[in-house]
Amino acid sequence: MLVLLRHGQTTSNVGRHLDTALPGAELTELGREQAAAAGREIMAEYSPVRVVTSQALRAQQTGEIAFGAHFDDIPALDGLHEVQAGRWEMMNTREAHETYHGAFRGFYRRELESLIDGGDSLDIFLARYRAALAPLVEHDSAGDTVVISHGGAIRAFAANATDIDPDFAEMAYLPNCHYLVIDPVGEFGSWRVVKWGKHSLG
Repeated sequence: MLVLLRHGQTTSNVGRHLDTALPGAELTELGREQAAAAGREIMAEYSPVRVVTSQALRAQQTGEIAFGAHFDDIPALDGLHEVQAGRWEMMNTREAHETYHGAFRGFYRRELESLIDGGDSLDIFLARYRAALAPLVEHDSAGDTVVISHGGAIRAFAANATDIDPDFAEMAYLPNCHYLVIDPVGEFGSWRVVKWGKHSLG
């Protein structure tokens, strides 16, 4: 199984800033508490044999707090960072949020040409995210893999990798330190979602 965990709360989350560039903001105290709780839950319910994170500071901090006691090596992989906000980076205006999140409607519906101004297209995002996950999926039979990444990236990836309904992907927000569980069997695009945040779908 792939367990795709969103990082804990950050200072940018609190200010509603579109923080997508590396290295990004650090965790708040609440974010650290969320990470510790998520680690306990995942270790109790699944059988992780590896944990990886994006290269964002918040993801690496979440990984260390949640799983550092269980894993000596938690690599930060290139390609797992958030969908890039481009011209809207670090903005928190209504226009910025509506435009950035509006582009995700196309991402959820597998429209490869969907583009964030100055940021990622779906085609570019999927290429880098899939490349980072491919070696992990190939070795999935050895046990569960925890991937600590970002809310938009996780939802966009899942909408393209699995058979989930795009309207559900758009509406089912993923709060800090909530996670998806995906069974990556069969062709990419038809994988099965077992759990999406609080929703058990398997």
